[in-house]
Amino acid sequence: MAGDPLRDAFRTELAVVLTEAPAIPWAVKDVQNTGEQPAPPAAGVAGSSAGWFEVEFPGGSEQQYTFGAPGLNWHRERGQVTIRAVTRLRAGKTIRDLAESYLATVRTRFRPRRFSAGSQQIRIIATMPMGGGVDEGGQWVESLALEYQIFNIG
Repeated sequence: MAGDPLRDAFRTELAVVLTEAPAIPWAVKDVQNTGEQPAPPAAGVAGSSAGWFEVEFPGGSEQQYTFGAPGLNWHRERGQVTIRAVTRLRAGKTIRDLAESYLATVRTRFRPRRFSAGSQQIRIIATMPMGGGVDEGGQWVESLALEYQIFNIG
């Protein structure tokens, strides 16, 4: 069963963005209200430099955009999607720089984007680097916010 069309569209589009040449090899882990609790490998073991991406949907707002056609009016929704590059805490400068580089590439690729959510078009209208920090699991996180716009009908 599919989830929310807008969220599904963003998850799908992120997968497309990561496979564009040159591809970004980090996986996307779905941690939003799922059982997945990703943790990086311990330092010094194979794959300890591997990071991943997570997507969060903190919300937005919707306003009626057209009037006079009950049930067929457009409602402009604007909101934010946050993409996080996550790595092991204290993985070192090389891994930090790699995560920042990957997120900068994702930002550049999303900047001009338009893509479908069902029969509607999502348009990216702004990208915002948000900086880094530590998450609740103790991983290092670098974040990027995407502001989107979509016109819902109803």
